[in-house]
Amino acid sequence: MAPSRITAETEVEPAVIRPKPVDKFKDAYFEDVHSLGDKAGKVVIRSPPRFDDPLDSRQYQKQHLAAAFRAFARQGYDEGVAGHISLRDPINPEWFWINPLSQHFSQIRVSDLVLVNDKGEVQPEGNQAAINGPAFSIHSEIHKARPDLNAACHAHSVYGKAFSCFGRPIEMIYQDAIRFYNDLAVYPRYGGTVISTEEGARIAKALGPTCRSVILQNHGMITCGKTVDEAAFLFIALDRCCHAQMMANAASGPDWPKIYIGKEEAEMTHKKSGNSSKMWLAFQPYYDQEVQTDPGLLE
Repeated sequence: MAPSRITAETEVEPAVIRPKPVDKFKDAYFEDVHSLGDKAGKVVIRSPPRFDDPLDSRQYQKQHLAAAFRAFARQGYDEGVAGHISLRDPINPEWFWINPLSQHFSQIRVSDLVLVNDKGEVQPEGNQAAINGPAFSIHSEIHKARPDLNAACHAHSVYGKAFSCFGRPIEMIYQDAIRFYNDLAVYPRYGGTVISTEEGARIAKALGPTCRSVILQNHGMITCGKTVDEAAFLFIALDRCCHAQMMANAASGPDWPKIYIGKEEAEMTHKKSGNSSKMWLAFQPYYDQEVQTDPGLLE
């Protein structure tokens, strides 16, 4: 059965599963995050929790998926029924959670999320609602091709759409772009609305074995991650990079040549500022903002 909604009349606070502090030096997931704390080492960096119960893990991840939709709405990424974020189910890895068709991102709660199997069939553990057909065609193939990635984001953001018409990756001309250094693919064709898993498979193939993000020519972009937090922050970051790239292109000229960041500096910076753990951490302020604004999203 789908989870029941908690109404305002019940006066029951939604259960918030929050990360528990861990020793960053013992947490391999966070080995590439650099921060300063107290001398005694008691102040530790915020990090993802680990769960003994897979149902707790599922609930925690669904809460962050719901918050990602709210954050996307706040960024203006909503557009009709377009746009979707998927999350691999931690209990049945061939299945994934996704948003219901025709529900505004700003209204999505945990109980609204839909669980589908590898055939696109809605499962009873989630909301009994239809999903976007093209969303399944794309996300199912990405999850199938890339078992190292657990979440994928696609939305019709303005700057992502505008930049996609060039069919090329962003350039390494400013620090934030380095998050995507050797980590941004291009799908160099437009085949119309994605209505088949064959087209989804071609997009997944363009993503390749290592990249987390892909520019879809004449369409937009997709970002992925080990966590939905990582995938969501990468989407926000890439959309802003597309904006900055087009502004730089517009300003560039004979007396204003673009200066490119060197290979050595780009490699070093990407490792420090573009790794999965740093991307998870970068999304937490967005998560906190959405939960504080509307705790009901966790219901």
